[in-house]
Amino acid sequence: MERPPLPPSRPILTRGILVWLAFVGLLTTIGTLSVISWADQAHGLAVARTMGMVTFALFILFFSIESKDERDSAFSLDTFSDKTFRITTSGSFALLVLSTVLGIFQTVLKTVRLDVPQWLICTAVALSVVVAIEIRKAVRRRAATKAIQPAGAATP
Repeated sequence: MERPPLPPSRPILTRGILVWLAFVGLLTTIGTLSVISWADQAHGLAVARTMGMVTFALFILFFSIESKDERDSAFSLDTFSDKTFRITTSGSFALLVLSTVLGIFQTVLKTVRLDVPQWLICTAVALSVVVAIEIRKAVRRRAATKAIQPAGAATP
């Protein structure tokens, strides 16, 4: 609400945003399919499906946290200041965990219980989206800082 609205002639999804979203989609696809492939070899199809679902859901959850602000890091104190955001994010994570633990969800979703190392693998792979977005945000902040500084000014 601090910025004025976009002019009607300016597209919401610019070429740069579309390229970025394609990159995030590719990262998510490669990460999820890699986990499924590995888990199928190591643990069988049922665990592979469940780990794939968990990895994909964590990618989306981490992406939503990172997308709350396009410039500020998700590691800032402001990230979870919004009560609705906290409730929906916590609810999404709780439902994800319950989908692998409760029998009714396991039956409907055809999932199985995952052990701690399997959860850690899913989480570690999904955290790659956090790394990519934090790098992008840092580069954009740095570019914005350079654009604001007058020519010939000393950098801190």
